[in-house]
Amino acid sequence: SRLRWMIVAAFFSAFSIGLVACKPHNVKSPPISAQARLVIESPQSKEQNSPASGVKSQNKEALKRSFAASRLLPKVGLTHPKEPSDQVSVGLLLPISGQHSKLGKSMLQASLLAMFELADENFVLLPRDTKGTHHGAVLAARDAIQAGAQILLGPVFGGAAQAITPLASSAAINIISFTNDRSVASDSTFVFGLLPEDRIKRVVSYAFSRGVRRFAALIPQGRFGDKVLADYSRAVSNVGGFMVESVRYIRNHSSLTAAVKKLGNYHYRHSALLAERKRLKEKNNDISRLALKRLNQKEVLGDAPFDAVFLLEGGEAVKATAPLLPYYGIDTRKTRIIGISDWSSRSIRREPSLAGAWYAGLSSNAFNDFSNRFKAVFKSQPHSLAGLAYDATALAAVKGGQGGGGFSTKELIAGNGFMGTAGLFRLRLGGLVDHSFSVIEVHPDGTKVVSHSPESFVTNKK
Repeated sequence: SRLRWMIVAAFFSAFSIGLVACKPHNVKSPPISAQARLVIESPQSKEQNSPASGVKSQNKEALKRSFAASRLLPKVGLTHPKEPSDQVSVGLLLPISGQHSKLGKSMLQASLLAMFELADENFVLLPRDTKGTHHGAVLAARDAIQAGAQILLGPVFGGAAQAITPLASSAAINIISFTNDRSVASDSTFVFGLLPEDRIKRVVSYAFSRGVRRFAALIPQGRFGDKVLADYSRAVSNVGGFMVESVRYIRNHSSLTAAVKKLGNYHYRHSALLAERKRLKEKNNDISRLALKRLNQKEVLGDAPFDAVFLLEGGEAVKATAPLLPYYGIDTRKTRIIGISDWSSRSIRREPSLAGAWYAGLSSNAFNDFSNRFKAVFKSQPHSLAGLAYDATALAAVKGGQGGGGFSTKELIAGNGFMGTAGLFRLRLGGLVDHSFSVIEVHPDGTKVVSHSPESFVTNKK
């Protein structure tokens, strides 16, 4: 009910203040029911916490069907507290304080939302503050493990995930980290973050299905750019396309301008235009004068030698990059811009050169549903990564219905995946996690999903 969620929201507010201002200590929760529990305590504490509050799941039908299909959806009801031996404890490692506290708090709220919507009376959540550092993550992981965690959700960053892996291995428990650094992946550490390569494969596959055959890329220099270019080139080759050109740049105006000119072969095509104008002037007849009039409106002769160009940038950077393409002879009415960054904001959509651009993004319906429920409880917009915390906690709640055995690698990778706030996802042996994405088209007045995220990995051929 609305009253219960108001109590939950008030409880979180008091809880988050306590996390930032104090060292971990015993916090007693409002005794709404015994459905699910939130435990905040130091490993030295001997006092047992009171049961936290919970409510019936208010998930929409799509999320319910996904978890119901696993035959593990907990039945929510009011029961007496279980004995400690029946508890399923889940460690949650987030940067509640420090530089990334805004992200950490939003993810914590999302995790609490999943707990109160899906967890049963045995579920115990153990949130710990990593402070956004490797050392903080180690202390948080050790604390959660000593408190009885049977699986760890988090931390957010790859280096922190690597730092806690030996602790988790010693305790024989798995980690579902929120990083997208695939180098962290192992049989016991899952990389739950959204991998660029999955989005690249999705948008390239869709572009090919729509007739794009010749691909180009404009990608900034750096290690991440190296990885993205390798993934993009592989994706183009795998669908049967041709990689025509790729140009790298340093993130400053002069380097970007030079890269755009090189990408579209601007100097050669501009020289060709000047030569053609000269030839037409020398003819000096009605036909040549008409042709010359048309060429006076152009900067280059002919079209760019590719059908689509990949841009990695988002936010203000893509607004600075995209207009340079038509300015230097790459006609974005003929050449499709594709990418993997979220280009849905109003300021980006209003850039004329991005009209009709495609990008691979999260399932809008599922995320919007989650976002609306989040805002109804916490009165704020969730961080774009908060859905990862919700999905991981929901998975832990479902698998926790089997007891601690549900967190084994064998059980975590079983099945054809789950439908979460970010669309379909599936944990794989070796620690990588598949996510499915929609393809979204940009328009000045909004965005349009032109290819919905697949509902099964079996039928996901694009």
